[in-house]
Amino acid sequence: MNLSILDYVPIFENRNATDALNHTVQLAQLAEKFHFKRYWVAEHHQVYSVASSAPEMIMMSLLENTASINIGSGGIMLPHYSAYKVAEQFKILEARHPNRVDLGIGRSPSFNNVNKALNEGKNKQIDYETQLADLSTYFNDDKSSNNRFQQLLATPIIDSQPNLFLLSTSEASAKIAAKKGLPLVIALMGQSQSKIDAMIETYRRTFSANNTTQQPYIIVATFVITADDETTINALTKAFHLWLLRINYLEQPHFYPSPKFVEERGFSSRELEKIAKNENRVISGTISEVYRQLMHIQRFYNADEIMVLPHVYGEEHRERLITLLGEMQ
Repeated sequence: MNLSILDYVPIFENRNATDALNHTVQLAQLAEKFHFKRYWVAEHHQVYSVASSAPEMIMMSLLENTASINIGSGGIMLPHYSAYKVAEQFKILEARHPNRVDLGIGRSPSFNNVNKALNEGKNKQIDYETQLADLSTYFNDDKSSNNRFQQLLATPIIDSQPNLFLLSTSEASAKIAAKKGLPLVIALMGQSQSKIDAMIETYRRTFSANNTTQQPYIIVATFVITADDETTINALTKAFHLWLLRINYLEQPHFYPSPKFVEERGFSSRELEKIAKNENRVISGTISEVYRQLMHIQRFYNADEIMVLPHVYGEEHRERLITLLGEMQ
């Protein structure tokens, strides 16, 4: 089973963004040691408890401090940006570290005020498929007359390209990935079984090969919690669920809560009801239980790769989670 990592770069209680970013470098090095396939960083805006607002910046630090593992974005929300600027940023990354750069692309909207701030000065929103076509043009150094910006090249001119992936939350996105022959990334968290099934079926049925991807390639992503004993697993799981509740239903927290914080705070009956509904958003248990569930997911979806989100409290617990999974490979 091919395993990869998607990191939100959490900021823990009594820690700061510098601590979070430094630890992400250490975690990427550990993932490389255990031969994980790739290490990606998410893009989140106005989520105070994570430090991943600019994944392309974090990527350079990770690339500079690792030697072989692929480093990527999970993902760049393309509608917020100029395709030209994204192409230049990732060409710089690729020029510095050839054949190790992954560009995961998505289009999920953010908070309304974030959308406005990121799109300040734009008179209109460019169609997503048009942006993807532009991106391909820039990476291929294509100056054909079909290009919207004729004779325009994204610099630097390089000999290789970043690996492109499309993040999908709908059949429409899955169909775009299939049409362009791109690998598909689907998050299992918070999506219905029927919706996931429909995305995968649509992608496989309509897939069209391109120069780099000859067959459908599917990555499924999920939160994972595991540790050495049940007590720690339960404590980490409660902390995760409080973090999830607070970012989705309550005021944005400025840190990822510790198990001690959760124990002292407790949960209301209403919060416990919401936690029960959120339980399917994370795989938790002993390492043998977790690995068995991941294997089931891989077989059930016929996935080429499983992307794990080690979003648990504490540097030592994140490292242990990666180590336990790595030792099972």
